[in-house]
Amino acid sequence: MKNLKIKLPFLALLLGLGIIFTQSAFTVAPVKRAVTYWFFNSSDPSDIRVGTQYSHIINPDPVSCPTGTDLPCVLEVDESIDTQPELNTYLNNMTTFPTDANITASALRKKLGD
Repeated sequence: MKNLKIKLPFLALLLGLGIIFTQSAFTVAPVKRAVTYWFFNSSDPSDIRVGTQYSHIINPDPVSCPTGTDLPCVLEVDESIDTQPELNTYLNNMTTFPTDANITASALRKKLGD
């Protein structure tokens, strides 16, 4: 019985460490989404849902956007949306973007309108 009292805390510690090790070994790394970027060329709010008013860009960092919150400047979208017709379809999805303001709110960067 005395031997069991000495071994029990040690066994509990080993069990606890084993559980920690096995759980941390199987954590899933977050999946990074592949994206592409579109620059909104217009300053007219009625053009927000028009795919031809956007230019496909590779890197949003050097793009200069006039400070503001009225219009989207740079949109970040899934890399599968790589043509203006696909972007047009995406922007006109009323489930994803019920209002034009939802498109502006989702923009990576925003700019002032006229």
